[in-house]
Amino acid sequence: MENNTNINVSEPLTNAPSMSSASTLVDLGIKVLTGRKKDVRASKELEALKKADPNVANVHKKILGNCPELDAIQKFVGNARNIHYAMTLPWSDMGMRLLPTATFFKYKQQMSELEQEFYVLVNKFFDIYDDAVINAQTLLGDLYNPDNYPPVETLQSKFSWRMNFTPLPTSGDFRVDMENEQAKALAEDYQKYYNTMFDKAIGSMMEKLVSYLANISERLDYRDGEDKKVFRDTLTANVTSILEDLLVPMADKDERLRTLTRQLTDTFQGISPDALREDGVLRQNTKQSVDDAINSIKSLGW
Repeated sequence: MENNTNINVSEPLTNAPSMSSASTLVDLGIKVLTGRKKDVRASKELEALKKADPNVANVHKKILGNCPELDAIQKFVGNARNIHYAMTLPWSDMGMRLLPTATFFKYKQQMSELEQEFYVLVNKFFDIYDDAVINAQTLLGDLYNPDNYPPVETLQSKFSWRMNFTPLPTSGDFRVDMENEQAKALAEDYQKYYNTMFDKAIGSMMEKLVSYLANISERLDYRDGEDKKVFRDTLTANVTSILEDLLVPMADKDERLRTLTRQLTDTFQGISPDALREDGVLRQNTKQSVDDAINSIKSLGW
């Protein structure tokens, strides 16, 4: 006889499980043509010319030379991935990342706009592709190989933008055909995995946060009358972005995060780069608060 059970672990091992109702998983996959290819023949010729052993040299060529349209796509994709990483936390080795629900619509809107810009750039590249191939014959000389240049219709598969969202499961999601004790053990195993992944995600964020805070502390470490240290208007932007997109949405799920969020909010609220440049007392007080925040993070065990 079937014994369908729905196991709910009422006492979580840490505060992490409450995150399931306030987070989702996002998988962003962007594919783009590298424009680089190994030239086997040129590699062997180089080895022979230099009297080197076989297979010790690799010649990689830019099949389109310096193509501004392709370079623009690659730089754009790098920036898009950085935005994705900044608004999410690592979750699994498969590339899924944790996205706070409170940041979901902001993230989705921004990434959707970036997706549209991506395809605009891709279409511009397709428009000049045939001319770029003709130009490559001159740029590459004897390295030119017509087999390296598929038609545009084939090339389209080299560019794609995929964004998938998945609910964050919890140990209470187990509905399995097994004895109650087995189901409970499975749920508890997943709970342990969940807690581990949560701590890794937060740890990654804290490592990045400490790096940003340490840079702020170093830049603010001078007094009036001393040589001023140069810092940009974006000095505090990295910290305030983490605060807005990650810490604040997650703060009510963990007491440690709640305490740190209050501390950072008190430190950076109303602070402007110009004020930090002009007011020595404010600069030193802010530096002390930043140093205190760094020590707090380290004391929290992350």
